[in-house]
Amino acid sequence: MLDVREDFPVLKRRINGHPLVYLDSACMSLKPKQVVNAMREYYEVFPACGGRSIHRLGEEVSNACASARERFARFINAAESSECIWTRNATESLNIVAACTDLSAGSKIVTTSLEHHSGSLPFVERARRDGLKIEVVEARPDGTFDIEDWKSAIDSSTRMVSVVHSSNVTGTIAPLKEIVEIAHDRGALVISDDAQFAPHHPLDVQALDVDFSAISVHKMCGPTGMGVLYGKIEHLKSMRMFLYGGDTVSDVRYEEGRILPEYLPPPEKYEAGLQNYAGIIGAGAAADYLQSLGMDEIEKHERGLLERALKELSDMDHIHIVGTDDTNIKTGLVTFTIDTIGAAHDIATFLSEEYGVMIRSGWHCVGPFHYQLGIDPTKGSARASFYIYNNIDDLSTFAQGVRALIEMSS
Repeated sequence: MLDVREDFPVLKRRINGHPLVYLDSACMSLKPKQVVNAMREYYEVFPACGGRSIHRLGEEVSNACASARERFARFINAAESSECIWTRNATESLNIVAACTDLSAGSKIVTTSLEHHSGSLPFVERARRDGLKIEVVEARPDGTFDIEDWKSAIDSSTRMVSVVHSSNVTGTIAPLKEIVEIAHDRGALVISDDAQFAPHHPLDVQALDVDFSAISVHKMCGPTGMGVLYGKIEHLKSMRMFLYGGDTVSDVRYEEGRILPEYLPPPEKYEAGLQNYAGIIGAGAAADYLQSLGMDEIEKHERGLLERALKELSDMDHIHIVGTDDTNIKTGLVTFTIDTIGAAHDIATFLSEEYGVMIRSGWHCVGPFHYQLGIDPTKGSARASFYIYNNIDDLSTFAQGVRALIEMSS
């Protein structure tokens, strides 16, 4: 098991006299000192503008940000650093692809019932706006997919597939490589929502041959307001721009009353305006931090916690676990409902106030799958998610709290 708790000062907090147990990393991970210190260095040592000012501080910012991009590219094994675009989050990354990819009339988009709203709604709206077709591959009740459904849905008219690599409700991992192969055989592009996959498993975009990948840095020990859009360089070059303005141009001529811009190639093409320099530097530090631990070791650590959590919950009455219990195809989270509790928010509130355990409650931005399972989205489900700083003691406290709540409500 990993032993990194000293890197996360917040874990020394107490909630109503209880040690903090943070089991909400699928929503937002905690931040290690190494990332916070890297960002503090920017603000204290060279808090200037990168990419524009050529003085010493400006050059230090530019160099630090270029280094961060290169390190993040290595983290996901991109072919070159210019294939990594800084965004605010995975949501913005997905919206860029949905808005800027060339999808001609009559094209079809394929997505799933298991998508985070950010992985489906940008494509639903693009289809609605431009009169495109959209087809939904329905996940099984356990959160897995039948590959035959993908073969049926992705046809010769399909031009884009948006698929969640690891579900933030069931934790199940999609057969992405097989989906990519089917899509490419039929002439379609694939964007993978890796917000839940990248923090917990080795991610090799070249081996997967995925066309795009959307990542939220705040879920992988990095700063808030930072995301990454990975795209194969040929796609990024051919796509329309998302924003226009400063830092996107090589020249803007003025001739005979006309403004004539010439735009830069990726990554600058998609990074208009002043950037979140501290966030970029923090993203590079987060990638370094996780790589120093080893993504294989992180995966192993979380699988051990997941196995323990599933066993604890499975032994309790009135518990219904959402999704498969196969830990070989599952990220470190468990979503559940309790028969005797009306709303998932009541579970989260009780655990927080009485045991210092922080979990997520609600529909987790995946309304369609809750409807598919017959779970009232207004009541939702409870989700405990594990990461590198959690240990067996955390799970024992969590299980103790859930048992106490069941006893009180039965």
